[in-house]
Amino acid sequence: MVAQIISGRSPLERLRHRYETTDKKCTACGYVDEGRNWTSQTNGRKIVYRHVCPSCDAEHDHTYNIL
Repeated sequence: MVAQIISGRSPLERLRHRYETTDKKCTACGYVDEGRNWTSQTNGRKIVYRHVCPSCDAEHDHTYNIL
């Protein structure tokens, strides 16, 4: 299966961009991070999007299993 690219971005890149633009508030301390510092990592079986709060170092993850 081939990933469809729309507007120069893969679906996984678009999902990371969505987190960077909508999921900005830390659930631990309430800090609103205007930077785009979400990272993504995959091992071929799952992909993890992670954000570390620059204020309190709390980690916020979204994990998806790849079929």
